Amino acid sequence: MASPDKSAWDAAERAPAHCWVVDVQDDAGASRFRLGSTELVVGAGAGSDIPVCDEAVGAQHCAVCVVGEGVAVRDLGSEGGTFVGGARVKEALGGIGTVVTIGRTTLAFTTLAEIEYDDESSTPLPGIAGGSSVMRSVAAQVRRLARHSAPVLIAGESGTGKELIARALHEEGPRRGGPFVALNVAALPRDLVESELFGHERGAFTGAVARRDGAFRDAVKGSLFLDEIGELPIDAQPKLLRALDGYEVRRVGGSGSGRSPDVRVIAATHVPLETRVAAGHFRRDLFHRLEVFVVEVPPLRARKGDLAAISAQLLVQMEEQLGAKKLTSAALARLLVHDWPGNVRELRNVLYRASDIAGSAPVLDANHVDRGFRHRSDPPRAGILPAQAQAIMVEHGNNLSAAARAAGYPRTTFRKLLGGG
Repeated sequence: MASPDKSAWDAAERAPAHCWVVDVQDDAGASRFRLGSTELVVGAGAGSDIPVCDEAVGAQHCAVCVVGEGVAVRDLGSEGGTFVGGARVKEALGGIGTVVTIGRTTLAFTTLAEIEYDDESSTPLPGIAGGSSVMRSVAAQVRRLARHSAPVLIAGESGTGKELIARALHEEGPRRGGPFVALNVAALPRDLVESELFGHERGAFTGAVARRDGAFRDAVKGSLFLDEIGELPIDAQPKLLRALDGYEVRRVGGSGSGRSPDVRVIAATHVPLETRVAAGHFRRDLFHRLEVFVVEVPPLRARKGDLAAISAQLLVQMEEQLGAKKLTSAALARLLVHDWPGNVRELRNVLYRASDIAGSAPVLDANHVDRGFRHRSDPPRAGILPAQAQAIMVEHGNNLSAAARAAGYPRTTFRKLLGGG
């Protein structure tokens, strides 16, 4: 975002806004509003055009509208501030993908043309925080695929929550009354993969002291989730293919034949299976059998509008160990400027460390989050931007000494960052 010219507010040529929308995620959940060339007031007050359920948001917090080829946001003198890109702003212009923070609420701007599915009525999946456009599309796809019994391949980076999507496929469909069995293929000893999947007879190998059914039979009338399917040993793949094709599932050391159990297989991978096939580590016929339907789980950097909701959910999960915690606007803004290569798993670690650093304090501020990013023997940050320093000042009531301590700088150095010489 960049600050607009004065003329942009007074007499700019304003584009029709029928294609622009803002996804709002607050304490009540996710909602979507269409934007026009007329300013809409965003706030917690009853008279707001875009109402927000968040005690940290002012009654009339900011205003948004379409200006030219983008969207303009203007702070309305709010106490908590309006943040873009980690900095507090008074006025700014943004475009597709811009995320604004007010209180613990995010406003994410996009156009209807960028939305893959007609997901206006799609709500977030149970247990999965985040109502961004991309996750609404995933939710719509999952609900559609849940009706089928064909295999589904869930693709996405490590830490994006692929198992949560698999559980949603199970819970949203007719198999919800059956078992959900999860197996991490990569964690299985190579010589026990077939036994874990298909079971074994007593005495089939050293240590097989009793007959075992295996994951396929454990998941009868339900769903079998095979995580990290790309790590399945090549010699076990033909047997899985036969099971998927409806043929037999034979225990290790067993004889005879029989039909494959009534099980829906959901597989997941963080490595494109096409590369495993090209390298000769994965059978092409098994790949095509698994990819009947493919659900792509977006990385966290592609859905930053979900950060507030995901963070709130994670903090609730940590509450028993670390106490109840909430993020300040500046702290949430810090999270938004990170690219999250480790996705939700990395976010959980940062919040856990920040909560530990905060101790008994009920609020996580920007300093706690910054320190949460630094761990082990990582060196301290080289510096902060003036806009970040100003945000810390506001967060600490314009108390220079308190703000400098929070930022980890001497008072004189911090004053220079503020432009005070």
